[in-house]
Amino acid sequence: MKLTVYPIIFCLWALFGTAFGQTRPVQAEREVVSIDHANELLLLRQGSVQRLIGEVELSQDSIFMYCDSAELVREVQLYAYDNVTIQQGDSIAAFSEFLDYNAETLLAKLRTDVVLKRGETELFTDELEYDLSTKLATYHTGGRVTNGTTELSSTHAYYYADARNVYFRDSVVVVDDRFEMRADTLRYDLGNEIVYFLGPTVIRSDTHTIYCEAGYYDVALDQAVFRKNAQYRSGDRLAAADSIRYLGRDELYVLQGDAYVAEGEFQRATADRINYFRARDRYQLEGNAMVVDSAQTIRGDTIDYNAATESYAVSGGRPEVSNPPMLMVADRMYSDDETGLGRASGNIIWRDTSADLRIEAEQADYRRETGYLKAYGGRSGRALLTSVLDQDTLYMAADTLLSVRSTETDAAGDTIRYLSAYHDVRILKTDLQAVADSLGFNTVDSVLTLYQNPILWQDTSQLTADTIDLYLKNDQPDRVLLRRNAMVITSPDLVFFNQVKGKEIVAHFDSSQLKRTEVKGNAEAIYYAQDESGGYIGVNKTACSAMVLFFREGGVQRIKFLSAPSGRLDPMDAVDHQGMRLDGFRWEAERKPLTLDDLFITRRSIPPDVLLVAPNAD
Repeated sequence: MKLTVYPIIFCLWALFGTAFGQTRPVQAEREVVSIDHANELLLLRQGSVQRLIGEVELSQDSIFMYCDSAELVREVQLYAYDNVTIQQGDSIAAFSEFLDYNAETLLAKLRTDVVLKRGETELFTDELEYDLSTKLATYHTGGRVTNGTTELSSTHAYYYADARNVYFRDSVVVVDDRFEMRADTLRYDLGNEIVYFLGPTVIRSDTHTIYCEAGYYDVALDQAVFRKNAQYRSGDRLAAADSIRYLGRDELYVLQGDAYVAEGEFQRATADRINYFRARDRYQLEGNAMVVDSAQTIRGDTIDYNAATESYAVSGGRPEVSNPPMLMVADRMYSDDETGLGRASGNIIWRDTSADLRIEAEQADYRRETGYLKAYGGRSGRALLTSVLDQDTLYMAADTLLSVRSTETDAAGDTIRYLSAYHDVRILKTDLQAVADSLGFNTVDSVLTLYQNPILWQDTSQLTADTIDLYLKNDQPDRVLLRRNAMVITSPDLVFFNQVKGKEIVAHFDSSQLKRTEVKGNAEAIYYAQDESGGYIGVNKTACSAMVLFFREGGVQRIKFLSAPSGRLDPMDAVDHQGMRLDGFRWEAERKPLTLDDLFITRRSIPPDVLLVAPNAD
């Protein structure tokens, strides 16, 4: 049977008033809880407490409360039991097994299986305080909040239901389909689905882990900004920066300020800013950029680096690639994914510290695995090689310089390097000069080979042949092998020329002086005999199959014939010195490089010895 409570309450108050012989004074309107319905009502403590039983319905303005039973003290303090429901407006509802509510403070304390709902957001806990005036709900014994597929739990929470903001503190855990997050303190903007990190926070997904101490994460857009000691880890890859921005849909991480990425034992990348495209495993580094992998170090203002292929493009400032013992700087560098070659351009300086080599050029192709380098262009379109030999500098210029480092080492354990140069090779050293069309050199036996119309000058000696091999010993010329059409010309005064010719000549040097020539095959010699004071006493032209000539200060000291010679000694005034020339004789002093500039100047055209077209008769 249902009970209508309002008439009963009115009669009871009238009865008590009569019984005590007094009339209640008129009081100012106060906040009270209205009883809208109950199956039973009992008055306790002289009517100051009303006990309501069965389908209890109560209200205060726009607040409606329901429960199985309740006690209402002086219409202000409410204790509700079992299946408690609070409905505030159209959007907020709370459920529990026990409610302690004060009508004046509008403070509700809910206990046991507490649920607070606003739209899709639900808060679950065992003890909750809810201020209905500010719509602030708090718990301090553990709870969780769900919003769609996202669930947040913590020891403490402050839920501003009207603003749809929740502050979580102590042992905070966020679980979503895409990630799990653990934090000390954070704020969740439920309306915009944005999580704000207010303390140490760790975010984990199937592919990565992120740590920060400030920032935010937009759950809906899958975007985030991590600040204060921001760190990222994926497998053995670690990244850190002043801030890390994450764009989930693009799988892009933007590291800003002292950005750092490390992977494995060797790979490192640092820059002012790093953009990491995770799907492509690609980095864009900007500002003071550096990349280190297992074989090289790359520096530049901007680096575009593909970690999967270890290819890159470098520009801005003076990019640098270090692949010990190789070091190169240029205006721009990049990797060609199709050829696997690195390419550099603009004011290139390349060094091999193991061979003490330096190359300057305008363009270069290189492969770090083999130490391959092809350099071309530069001053007057020519590349320049510099090397230190016996504390003296050797300069070599050519249209193209090619260098390859072998995987083998020499007896001293040094890396073997092979060097080629072409075309129009020119060499300058204090005690040695040379020109040729092309050149080859290796550090195994220290042999420098000149090809195609080569000329080698040693002090006042000029050596020519089809091919010239220069053997170095202790970084100094030791001997020269002239192969095919070999000729050695010396002159103590550049007036009279000693000439030695044969199929093959081995010339031996002592420091910068020619000391001995060994001539093999069709040996011929024209030499000027001198007395002890250096005066000329005659000129000898002789021939035999082989001979050895000994020189001193550019002149022939003596000659040793290895077979019967033919020839004679003529007085100085009995011969035509201009005609005393062996076939193939040419003294090419004008081609001899004397200064560094001579390695780059355009060659003057040289008129032929024989006119091919007769001049006009007039």
